[in-house]
Amino acid sequence: MTTVTTAAPPRMVSAAPLDGDAANHPSVRALRDRFGDGVRRVERDAVGYPVVWIDPRLNAEVLRFLRETPDQAYDFLADIMGAHAGIGAPIQVWYQLWSMVHGRQLRVACEVPLDDLELDTVTDQWLTADWLERETWDMYGVGFRGHPDLRRILMPENYEEGFPLRKDFPLRGRFSRSAQVSRALSRDLVDIYAVEELEMAGYAVTEEGDVRPPADGATGAGIRELELGETPEDALEGAPILINMGPQHPATHGVLRLVLQLDGERVIRCVPHIGYLHTGFEKTCEYREWNQCVPYTDRMDYLAPMLYNIGYAGAVEALLGVEITERCRVVRVILGELNRILGHLLWLGTTAIDIGAFSVFLYTFQERERIYNLHEAYTGGRITTSVTRVGGMMADLPVGWTAAARDFAATFPATLDEVERLLSRNAIWQGRTMDIGLLEAEKAISYGITGPTLRASGVAYDVRKARPYLGYEEYDFDVPVGTTGDVYDRYLVRVEEMKQSLRIIEQALDRLPGGPINIDDYRIVLPPKGEAMGSIDTMISHFKLVMEGVRVPAGETWYSIESSKGELGFGIVSDGGTKPVRCRFRGPSFINIASLPELVKGELVADVVAINASLDVVLGEIDR
Repeated sequence: MTTVTTAAPPRMVSAAPLDGDAANHPSVRALRDRFGDGVRRVERDAVGYPVVWIDPRLNAEVLRFLRETPDQAYDFLADIMGAHAGIGAPIQVWYQLWSMVHGRQLRVACEVPLDDLELDTVTDQWLTADWLERETWDMYGVGFRGHPDLRRILMPENYEEGFPLRKDFPLRGRFSRSAQVSRALSRDLVDIYAVEELEMAGYAVTEEGDVRPPADGATGAGIRELELGETPEDALEGAPILINMGPQHPATHGVLRLVLQLDGERVIRCVPHIGYLHTGFEKTCEYREWNQCVPYTDRMDYLAPMLYNIGYAGAVEALLGVEITERCRVVRVILGELNRILGHLLWLGTTAIDIGAFSVFLYTFQERERIYNLHEAYTGGRITTSVTRVGGMMADLPVGWTAAARDFAATFPATLDEVERLLSRNAIWQGRTMDIGLLEAEKAISYGITGPTLRASGVAYDVRKARPYLGYEEYDFDVPVGTTGDVYDRYLVRVEEMKQSLRIIEQALDRLPGGPINIDDYRIVLPPKGEAMGSIDTMISHFKLVMEGVRVPAGETWYSIESSKGELGFGIVSDGGTKPVRCRFRGPSFINIASLPELVKGELVADVVAINASLDVVLGEIDR
């Protein structure tokens, strides 16, 4: 039987803060020795790791060196993101790297001039680069030479009105009806169907967008032309079938559309289509003050919203260089771990009901209501909490809140034990989850997968351990890992993670100190109302914060935390003003769902629902 262990593998090494100047970092020295003037400058990120700016013509070569050289071994590509400082400025492209072996973080970045917006693809080095490069092309117009399928991913495939995250693109967007009319019939096909669907049906699509009919007498999807005396059923015999799964919400866990090509009941090919909910709030954040961006973060994963509030606040605080109070730090840990349980409970209940275990759904949602009651008691809201502020929290905990949290921590294990009795040794559950959706460790790392899905494949990468934040290094907890990497392992890992979160919550409640919840700096946090009404200086500070917002020093950072679904990253750029220049959200769901075609290939169509559910994606996070 598949098992989950909490013993940390020896490959995991915690990252230590850098000593001395970033230029003395071993990776920086190695890059300068190897590429000389190709390394244009070296900086230090706000959280302390080196940032190496390179000649854009060397991007693939530099990254290959960092990935394949044993004493570097940056095997994990966490993110590729673009940034644009202003109209006429070059496009920045960031590659955020992590070495599983050495426990090192590094950013390689380059500036791509507007008159030559091309880089070499790194899809041959990391599988995760496929979707990340497509997104960078979609939002900024940076092309990637050699990319196997470079086209829009969040915007409509036929969108021709520009690149939304560039500074010359207006907030309200552009739409021209002339781009939608006067097209030839063959171009209309591309408007209606995705390129992969046409190719899967046997058509050929040229670079100009023209569609050529199937060759060799086929009429699409392997269907032959009828011969004399044959019936239509004869022509269909043995032909692959194309079906849509979604984009209705049930079973796809959001407005996700999967185009499946089937041979009988086996999946030959799966093509995910995203973008149906594309909200564009990365663009919107460029027009909002720093604290006004908080509500957008909990809309990313409304199933564990406080984790996203807390992560964003931590990123901005890193740029400000401020240390939150000890009480605030512990409160954020408690809220974050409650929300990790909240997200895992929804996953467990909905996945069980997808597979047919309805009773489990009732158990898990009853416990989620108890956490929502804690949300409501603290914030006034249940789902979209918007609870953090830069420099602290919106308020301190109300009277009686910690007692209610202790009661939840004390009684929840009994419900979790009951759920395990219902599922873990249930023959139907095991039959629907064991040995399907297999994902080996090396391929999971290449896909950039994080969270329980990665750990189920045997890799104990958890940001709370690898790069501790909020004092997580002071807490006693284990990182559960699987041994097989199937749907069943992902279930076991999430159940064990809820138990570990309870351990952390109990420790945090025991150590919760007194004192203020917010820092004592009225340039960053609002002063108490009593002080604002009693001092002209404090009233001025209140007025300036409300009317102008927090001023964040010029700088850049890429800051990440461990959300319920995996590594949640924030790429923040400030020019010293009260609004972000760039606010990038690296949602783990966007990365994880890209692996779905690999996981379902060769499986039964009935198992696609279970495999998709095992990734635990939320479309609010994918369709940013």
